Amino acid sequence: MKRKICYVLFILLILLNVYDTYSTNVLLNSGVCYEINPIVRFIMYIFGQLAGMIVFKIVALGWFLSFLFRAKTERMWNILTVGLLICVSWYGVGMYLLNYKAMLLLGGVS
Repeated sequence: MKRKICYVLFILLILLNVYDTYSTNVLLNSGVCYEINPIVRFIMYIFGQLAGMIVFKIVALGWFLSFLFRAKTERMWNILTVGLLICVSWYGVGMYLLNYKAMLLLGGVS
């Protein structure tokens, strides 16, 4: 059961990352916002704005996915479930409070 929950949470995390990439790109193109994360900013400097965000997301999600493939014990699945719940919750609240609200103010969302 924990495995199914982890996979569902991971898929939700992927979807939130896709929305984050889209909304951040819209906000950065508006010229009134900037990327807060210094690591992402550095990668965007190297690869370009959109490509840098995509590279960062692929590496981060791939790193998380490697834990899903290596989880063997019930304890590890419990840790992954909690970790994914924290990530999904943080992303959900963060995307709503930061990106979505900013896009509403800029008229980027109807």
